[in-house]
Amino acid sequence: MTPDVLKVVLRLPPTSEFNFYPGQYVDVIGSGGLRRSYSVANAPTADKLIELHIRRVDGGAMSAYWFDEARVNDLLRLHGPRGTFFLREIAGADLVLLATGTGIAPVKSMLEGLRTVPKAEQPASIAVYWGGRTRGDLYWQPDTSDLEFRFVPVLSRADATWQGKRGHVQDVLLSDGVDTSKMFVYACGSNAMIHSAHDLLRAAGLPDNRFHSDAFVCSASA
Repeated sequence: MTPDVLKVVLRLPPTSEFNFYPGQYVDVIGSGGLRRSYSVANAPTADKLIELHIRRVDGGAMSAYWFDEARVNDLLRLHGPRGTFFLREIAGADLVLLATGTGIAPVKSMLEGLRTVPKAEQPASIAVYWGGRTRGDLYWQPDTSDLEFRFVPVLSRADATWQGKRGHVQDVLLSDGVDTSKMFVYACGSNAMIHSAHDLLRAAGLPDNRFHSDAFVCSASA
């Protein structure tokens, strides 16, 4: 998808009873018991496929496998689904999804899942803020054909040709004049973004129980 981000599609066994909520993650267990966590980037499908977005980490043992050694039809072990980062209590709410980098993966999964939610259970509005450093980091283009939402790409190191928002996603969100009275926020990505977004939104009146997050913390030997 970019020089340092791969899309990996895993095929589950036909008899697998693997069920997950959009937003959850799986642990992939590699050689020697090496274990790494990756958010699922798609909603559950009848064909039992799991999409992952994997960023290269320099010197990382699992990165070496994904980027240099992995082959079609490799057999992998999974543990999951895991995590509590999935949508809840969103009917009639103003839903805000914040992401940086490959944190867009569970957001993509949530958006796909929302397409199957009955109208009475849909949020009143949906906004997606996705942050990267340069234009090349924005490797995914959302499909708004059958789900209406506002998509705001944000770059922190944009060049002079960039016509979109600049800075950090949490600051751009606050600069848009948010109303926290019906807002539910789901944030995924860097630890720094999540802590900053939580502090800023709490100061703006968002209750703690309406801020949900999944921080991506890089392993020392990813």
